[in-house]
Amino acid sequence: MALKSQLASKLPSFLMPGNVGGYNKITWPFWTVVDFDFGTNPVYGPNTRQSRQFRVSQDGAFLLQAVTRNSFSYDTAGELAALQMKFVDRQSTRQLNDLPVPIQAIGHKSKPAIFPTPYLLMPSALFEIELSSWLPADQVTAGNGRHQFVFFGYRVRVEDFENVLSTVVG
Repeated sequence: MALKSQLASKLPSFLMPGNVGGYNKITWPFWTVVDFDFGTNPVYGPNTRQSRQFRVSQDGAFLLQAVTRNSFSYDTAGELAALQMKFVDRQSTRQLNDLPVPIQAIGHKSKPAIFPTPYLLMPSALFEIELSSWLPADQVTAGNGRHQFVFFGYRVRVEDFENVLSTVVG
């Protein structure tokens, strides 16, 4: 008897491991870290902008479910910074949010901001995160301007992605 059917007969469905079964039927947890560094005592203003990106490998799609952040100081350069984020899927050119989101709206450390609907990034997709200031004039800040964001979700095999895309596009 196969391991998956043995486990299914003994475990409730919510305890079934995702990494047991056929090659195209497994899922596994995945996270990636994106760092921004504006330096010590940065000046935030209308020209403050940095973008970082990560690429999903060809092993499988990335089902993006949550994001969390960490600022390395509690001051106007770090935790209290006048910064906002924009998420863009460069493969499809979709922007996940219609307006940039203040970084304070993103979950902090162990309390991630969970997306109401997971976002599917196909294999080889490029995902861009842009951090910019919403201040209309330059403001000198104090502290460490380093920010870290962790994107969490699951990697999944997409064996019939044409069928998945046809249900989304029509």
